Amino acid sequence: MALLNSAIVVVSFAVAFLLCAVQVHNQYEQEFTRRLDAVLSLSSLDTAEISENPQKEAKLLGDSLQKSGQAVRISIIAENGRVLGDSAQQDINENHLQRPEIQEALKNGRGYDMRLSETTHQRYLYAAQRVDGKYLVRAALRTTEMDNVMRGLVGGASICMLIGILVACLATLPLVSRMLHPLQELTDAAEEISRGHFTSRVAVKDAKDEVGRLARSFNRMTRSTENAITELDRNQSRLKGLLEGMDDGVLAVDRDDRILFFNERVRTLLSCPNLCVGASLDSSLLLSHVANVMQAAKDSGKSCKEQIAGVTAEQQFTVYAAVVEDGSSVLAVVSDISRMKRLEQMRSEFVGNVTHELKTPLTSIRASIELLKSSDRDEQTRSYFYDVLDMEAERLQHLIDDMLVLSRLENMREDSAAQPINVEETVRDSVERLSLTAVKNQISIDFHVDPKMYVRCAPTRLEQLFTNLVENAIKYNKPGGRVEITGASQQEIAVIKVRDTGIGIAEEHIPRLFERFYRVDTSRSREIGGTGLGLSIVKHIAVLYGGDISVESKVGEGTVFTVRLPLASGNTPV
Repeated sequence: MALLNSAIVVVSFAVAFLLCAVQVHNQYEQEFTRRLDAVLSLSSLDTAEISENPQKEAKLLGDSLQKSGQAVRISIIAENGRVLGDSAQQDINENHLQRPEIQEALKNGRGYDMRLSETTHQRYLYAAQRVDGKYLVRAALRTTEMDNVMRGLVGGASICMLIGILVACLATLPLVSRMLHPLQELTDAAEEISRGHFTSRVAVKDAKDEVGRLARSFNRMTRSTENAITELDRNQSRLKGLLEGMDDGVLAVDRDDRILFFNERVRTLLSCPNLCVGASLDSSLLLSHVANVMQAAKDSGKSCKEQIAGVTAEQQFTVYAAVVEDGSSVLAVVSDISRMKRLEQMRSEFVGNVTHELKTPLTSIRASIELLKSSDRDEQTRSYFYDVLDMEAERLQHLIDDMLVLSRLENMREDSAAQPINVEETVRDSVERLSLTAVKNQISIDFHVDPKMYVRCAPTRLEQLFTNLVENAIKYNKPGGRVEITGASQQEIAVIKVRDTGIGIAEEHIPRLFERFYRVDTSRSREIGGTGLGLSIVKHIAVLYGGDISVESKVGEGTVFTVRLPLASGNTPV
């Protein structure tokens, strides 16, 4: 308010000075006009004398006025504007017909004007009067006195105004400082916000003035913005966590096919470790396939779903693409269906294998029954077919039992019956159980297992694991062959190896050896009564208890199965 008052005072002073200057100027102009009118009224020129020597007459009249103390310039001008005589200068060739005072005198008998003389280059007030209808007498009075007064007045007023402005500035400087300080705080806070620091606030000292209200509004706006940004960050974090936790890859692009965002799963699925925001979708072959699906969605305005092949023949992906409502971007979800495809294939193979495994003994049973129905069979023949029926029924029972065991193992995440089990004792029990089979096949069995080694398993599961491995080592061995079982601990892991000197396994069969119903030699397996599920059961048991199994083999030399299981805590029974 004080600053406004000071400004009003300065402006009022300027207006007052302007009015005063105009008044003074008008008074001087009126005074000079009266003096010139008096000169023209008192001046009496003889027309005859003017005709003879107009320059002389103008000079005489001018000198006469000069002697009386009036510095008046006299000019005698013809009606055509030619200067006939001038008391201040001779031989003036310039025509004065268009001078304002001459034009007015020709029209009204007398005329006036104030301007800078083009002849003497001095400022004059001119007054012209028509004489006898032939000549014009013009009197000119320099405005030096008036100009000096006006200059002095303007100079004094200017100094006063400058002093007034200076005093007003000094008087309002503290107020301006108080006003500028919160404005500077506002500026600093705005710059902080532009750098992302939304916690900046402005101190409100006087909430009633304009700056105070502005500061309060600024703080409210900043607080609202901070809350909005915080909520946006929170939502973005939740969205990012959701996207990163997805098993599917998520990718979004703008209208120019530039990547807006993606999750890490996309990099893994599409084998694009250098994928980054702003990159184009043609940086790799898989991305190009994804881009084609997204372009199809963009062109049609509808969601599109296609299946694409991965880098390897086993990899299969589905790409679902849809346009965002405002059309500014396209979103794609990439799903890895390789495992699903493998499971479908495994299910199909499983159904086929089960069907085949059941069909063979059922066919044999049915044929035996048909033959037994015939009444002309002797007792020896009937006894043979009864043995066949018993053998095939037992084979079916083994197959069903193994399938049930495998199904239970696949559905188990942990075994509540697990407990610390002595490995050496379990191996001994398995060897004793299979000793007659070993003697029958002329196979010798040796085992050297650390008697103090314990693993955490269910007793029946661990015995089943070793029984299957030792039984295979016996059945796929050569007469006079040998089976050796060793066990020792290595860095908190129990390592048990079952080695045989049998026929061995070709290298191309090893990767699929633990698949269900997979047989290296189908005819030999059926001949010795195998179901094709034994090694798959062994694999599932090892994995269930946190271990694994591997195999090494050479055809004609033998095979080594290595089982690794975590040692029980403390490696002692509870």
